[in-house]
Amino acid sequence: MTQEWRGTHLFDDEGLHSIYYPFWVDFPHTDIFSCIAPDILHQLLKGVFKDHLIPWITSITTEAEVDTRFRAMSKYQGLCHFSEGISGVSQWTGKELKQMQQVFICVIAGLINERILAATQGLLDFIYYAQYHSHTDNTLSQMQTALNTFHANKDSFIELGVCDHFNIPKIHSMLHYIQSIWYLGSADGFNTEYPEWLHIDYAKKAYRESSRSDYIAQMTVWLRHQDAVDRRNAFLN
Repeated sequence: MTQEWRGTHLFDDEGLHSIYYPFWVDFPHTDIFSCIAPDILHQLLKGVFKDHLIPWITSITTEAEVDTRFRAMSKYQGLCHFSEGISGVSQWTGKELKQMQQVFICVIAGLINERILAATQGLLDFIYYAQYHSHTDNTLSQMQTALNTFHANKDSFIELGVCDHFNIPKIHSMLHYIQSIWYLGSADGFNTEYPEWLHIDYAKKAYRESSRSDYIAQMTVWLRHQDAVDRRNAFLN
């Protein structure tokens, strides 16, 4: 990025920010884009499903109707029951989004036309295949079929005025999932959902144990003590 472009309105309009000179730019035989691994949590669960698909569907119907259907579903052991609906929830966890996906097709069936339903099912099938711990030629083929189904029917969203285009980075990222799995292995191994669990132990619990005043220093001491206890327990075991 050249110096004369930094800080101009052109970047601000697109939500872009200036960056330092990339450390990898002079590395020989390096294609930095091949190092970008899939992220199921932020690209698919919280991205494509939560930020795009759900608003599109609720725009076609209404939030009240979708909430009513979620509330009307009977309870089942091991399955989350959204007794208050979904529109009022501001913070979703990956686990809750997975629970919602399990019943989403049933909830919206009869509310939308066949092409919208096919696009939705293709999208959800793709997300499920992406979460496989291991793959075969057959599962990757089915994953591609699911993606093709979504792309073959997605224009229905534009026809209904739900969105203007699909030039969306997180939707584009789905095109690279199968190739990434071939090169890097199962996308489940790169899912940021697992390391984000560390926020509970290393941030939330530690903060709750502080006095909320100068909490970083207190959190550091608490974590050091916890680490000492964990090492002692490991030694005794």
